[in-house]
Amino acid sequence: METITITTQNHETYSAVSNFFIDYYMTNVNGEFVKVYLYLVRLLNSGRAITVADIADHFNSTEKDICRAIRYWIKEGVLQLEYTQDKVLTGITMLPLTPKSTTTKSSSLLSMLGMTEDDAENNEIAVINEMATTSKPTGSNTAKSLGTNEDLSANKTTEDDKEMMAIKQSSTIPKKVSYKASFIESKQEDEDFGNLLYQTEIYFGKPLTQTDINTLLYIYEELSFHPDLLEYLVEYCVSIGKKSCRYIEAVAIEWYKNGITQVEDAKLASKNYNSIYVAVLKQLGIPRRVPTPTETAFIDTWYNTYAFNKNIIMEACKRAIAAKPHSANFNYVNGILESWYKQNVRKLSDIEALDKKWEEDKKKKTTSNKVSTTRYSNYQNSTSKEIADEFEALFLQEANQ
Repeated sequence: METITITTQNHETYSAVSNFFIDYYMTNVNGEFVKVYLYLVRLLNSGRAITVADIADHFNSTEKDICRAIRYWIKEGVLQLEYTQDKVLTGITMLPLTPKSTTTKSSSLLSMLGMTEDDAENNEIAVINEMATTSKPTGSNTAKSLGTNEDLSANKTTEDDKEMMAIKQSSTIPKKVSYKASFIESKQEDEDFGNLLYQTEIYFGKPLTQTDINTLLYIYEELSFHPDLLEYLVEYCVSIGKKSCRYIEAVAIEWYKNGITQVEDAKLASKNYNSIYVAVLKQLGIPRRVPTPTETAFIDTWYNTYAFNKNIIMEACKRAIAAKPHSANFNYVNGILESWYKQNVRKLSDIEALDKKWEEDKKKKTTSNKVSTTRYSNYQNSTSKEIADEFEALFLQEANQ
């Protein structure tokens, strides 16, 4: 076969990729991961700063997918994250590559299961650590911890899971527990939970503290959040500017209490929740799309604590405007909604019933006041006449004397 040469016509620039990467690292890896690595090589040569969101936009992908790819290459020893002394993420360093061992260690059985020797070893560690912590009950499913085929096929919540969730919701919210270091370590080896930790670090722009990891593990284990639901929870909280595991936990508990077990249900709930902010500000004539922390606290109370839907909150805003056209504020709206909450209002028809009762009470009070006034007037007239007659009698008596 004749040889060929490769040339260029318009003097384009090219990025150099290590042959070690081509020969050893990209052969058996997800193609999407390879694309992310190649793009990072391109950015290395360009020298310009970029965000995870920019990379996601370039591939028309999600930030979660980009984070997962970067995490994979970090585990492979290809990339390394760089932080400042204040633990603020500043960049990604591309590490020198080395040839991988070509010795095949996986057995035919592992190959059939789609597992590597490392996967098997990690699962053995998980089993040992799980056995060491069996004295402490958790909300996890053993199959999930062991990475069985049964768990791999469970991409959505089953009817049994829903039933278990309903049982849990009939009781109190699961209490936070103190996890053993061995258990935490085993969970960090869990691919789903490990990806979540890395993704959260990228979103927060700093390493997670031990408290942060415990909080996420509490949601994962005790509240039994599916990995997809927990990942969406983190994305949602970050999207509204809440880069705090404490806030993430608060939202998780609300979703748990409301029976949210699917990402679709969570998206619907978060969409309605975000629209409340904008709707309230617009209804009160406030020219902003983002509420202040104080305003957010009010709306959170109305929507989460009082469990009022958007229609009821809007009705309260309308009544506040009608009562105080030029000075309606959050305090006034809060007074209305707090009153309705104490009177067990749950829907608009409950408000109509309260209005009707108020009108009836007002009529009764007005009628009662009229009767009382008439009786008082009659009593006054009668008394005055008697007093006048008495004085007249006394006057005549003295005059005759």
